[in-house]
Amino acid sequence: MKLCFAVLAVLIVFFSQTIPVLSDDILTLADDLSKQGKYDEAITEYKRFIFFNPDYADNAQVFYKMGLAYRAEHNWYYALDAIKTSITLTHDPEIANERRFSLATTLLASGNHSLARLELIRILDSTKDSSLSHKALYFSGIASVYAFDWDATARYFNDFYSDPNNESLKELNLTLKKKSYKSTTTAKVLSVFIPGAGQFYAGNWRDGLNAFILNGVIIGFTANSIYKKDYKDALLITFLLLYRYYTGNIYHAEMDVEKHNENVDSRIAKEVLRIVSPDEP
Repeated sequence: MKLCFAVLAVLIVFFSQTIPVLSDDILTLADDLSKQGKYDEAITEYKRFIFFNPDYADNAQVFYKMGLAYRAEHNWYYALDAIKTSITLTHDPEIANERRFSLATTLLASGNHSLARLELIRILDSTKDSSLSHKALYFSGIASVYAFDWDATARYFNDFYSDPNNESLKELNLTLKKKSYKSTTTAKVLSVFIPGAGQFYAGNWRDGLNAFILNGVIIGFTANSIYKKDYKDALLITFLLLYRYYTGNIYHAEMDVEKHNENVDSRIAKEVLRIVSPDEP
């Protein structure tokens, strides 16, 4: 019995000394795997480290590294989850802001532009690090570009460049002034009076011409039926054909204008990104 207790005591002492060493080895291995681009294996080791060291003082850093490994694999859901956990466990406000910046850029990469803007605003409101603030301004502008929020785009990039004589800034502001939106109201009003005119206004000449001819023919048949006092046919044509194609011409005019405006936004976005990309901090 005494021998059993002695062996047990030796084993307890042995494992109490070797587990931290093994844990350190796990973390080192995970870091090395990540540097080699073996992200899936690195993630497994980071998880193993956290499992064996739930009370490790800097698990926030381990979660952060794991989040970056997930991000490198474009596994956005788990990347965001790990980085958020890292921020929650981080007690230093500036380190938390640095990790929040990674969260914001990951949100941008995953297409969550609105959430990215919120995280960047939190950084701008709280950080004392001028370099981080500068980067947050830039990416706030980028997030605004993706959201087609041109007022915010101009505001953030004017703050980012700060010098009104900066060539990139002058080109950007000039590009933002070239917006050539069209009015859905104007398109609908035009279509009410002249079928197809709203689509002409939107730049869709082919469909506008089709609407003009088709509605013109239907209106002609309706008028001819009324002239011949064939009111039954006139009513049938009006409710079965004219109503459908006349209202359809108004609806499609509105859709064509919206499509035109979306194309304008997309063109401006591409141009703005071209202008500011060389200046990414």
